[in-house]
Amino acid sequence: MSASAPLMRPADFFTGLDGKIRPIWRAILYAIAGLIALLAAIVLVVLLVEAFAPGAMRGMGSAEAMIARPASFTLVYVTGNAGLLLLAWLFLRVFDRRSFRTLGLWFYPRWGRELLAGIGLGIALIVVGVLCSVALRATHFAGASEIRTTVLLGVFKIALLLLFAAANEELLFRGYAFQRLVDSVGAFWAVAITSALFGVAHLFNPSSTPLSTANTALAGILLSLAYLKTRALWLPIGLHWSWNFTMGPVLGLPVSGLNITPTLLRAETAGPVWLAGGAYGPEGGIVMTVVCVVVVIWLARSRTLAPSTGMREVLE
Repeated sequence: MSASAPLMRPADFFTGLDGKIRPIWRAILYAIAGLIALLAAIVLVVLLVEAFAPGAMRGMGSAEAMIARPASFTLVYVTGNAGLLLLAWLFLRVFDRRSFRTLGLWFYPRWGRELLAGIGLGIALIVVGVLCSVALRATHFAGASEIRTTVLLGVFKIALLLLFAAANEELLFRGYAFQRLVDSVGAFWAVAITSALFGVAHLFNPSSTPLSTANTALAGILLSLAYLKTRALWLPIGLHWSWNFTMGPVLGLPVSGLNITPTLLRAETAGPVWLAGGAYGPEGGIVMTVVCVVVVIWLARSRTLAPSTGMREVLE
């Protein structure tokens, strides 16, 4: 008679043979703690700003308020990012017993090259998509804005806001929680789960549609592949930031339903919503669906991107 299999203890559901909390639970715990940290950052910044400028944060819950008060919202994202990074360090130190560098956000020799590659890819993706929309007469340009110091200063403020906002979303959706999901359920399901959540997170943006939500999820797949190819966050952060910056402050198109001002150019969508995106912006149209699918396939098959020597060493 064969020996019966040992009964699974309740604790084994949460911990593995190595004695560590299973990666799936680490991912969930981090996601919960991260959301609490972001809420705490918002409350902290609101209290600080209101203490020095009463009424300055009134209406903060609206999407338009973010564009109207870029300095205040940049402070929210800076504080939130600090909290997410501190949590990642704590989880990696306590639960993973690994270096903070495994998160993929440190200054290894190729970090700048990966950041610039992401910026270039994001610019190219948006420019190609918009040019296709122009060729289909679904988008047209009404000219350029008058270049004044106030315009340039406004564009710079929005650029900083979008940079910290992009870093925030990458830490949330491609950071510690995503990386532990990869360890737990594999890359395919980790990408599927977080990209779906990425789409749902933008579902309540102004002028969103089922197609815009699907396209945002598709963008999540693209950004996830950017991380998986390099095992670092510089490439997806660069791609995410330049995507939004090129679409909004440069071309003058809505960014996920947000009308950003000031802008360098003034573009308008004239075709049907399903084609060019309408008030949601290019992300809500089928043109960007096609462009994103092509880039996702290219990135998935490309062998030009690989983890740097520095990242390979810390991940071993």
